[in-house]
Amino acid sequence: MAVNSSDRPLNRVYMADIFEAGGESLARDVVATFLEEAPGRVRTLDEAVAAGDWGEVAQAAHAIVSGASMLGLTDVAESAQQCEHTAAQGRRPAPDAVERLHAAVTAAGGVLEAEIARLVAGTGSGGGATG
Repeated sequence: MAVNSSDRPLNRVYMADIFEAGGESLARDVVATFLEEAPGRVRTLDEAVAAGDWGEVAQAAHAIVSGASMLGLTDVAESAQQCEHTAAQGRRPAPDAVERLHAAVTAAGGVLEAEIARLVAGTGSGGGATG
C-alpha cells in the first residue's frame, strides 16, 4: 500500500472519514485496536531484525503499514513501509528507519487522541495533513 510522503504525522482525511462513518465511538474503537496491536507488531519486527529473518520483518512491517494507513498515520506508515521494502529485498532495515518507526508508533496515541478531540469539538473535518 503506497503512502504519500509527508513531514506531518497525520493525514486528517482518514480519521474524519472514520468519525463521519461511526462517530466518536467507532473512531475510539479503531484507534484502540491499532494502539493495542502496534507495539506487539513492532516487537515482532525487532525480534525478526535481531534474528535476521527478513521475511518476518517484511510481514510485521506490512501489518503496521496497513493499520497506520487506515488511520492516516503518515509517519508510522512511511517508516514501516521503508522497513518492509528493505526487508523484502533481503536486507536489514537501517537502524535509523527502525528508530523512526519506534518514535512514530510511540507518538501515535497522542496524535490520534488529539485528532479525535478536534473532531468531537467540531473544529473541522478532512482537509489535509496536520503537524
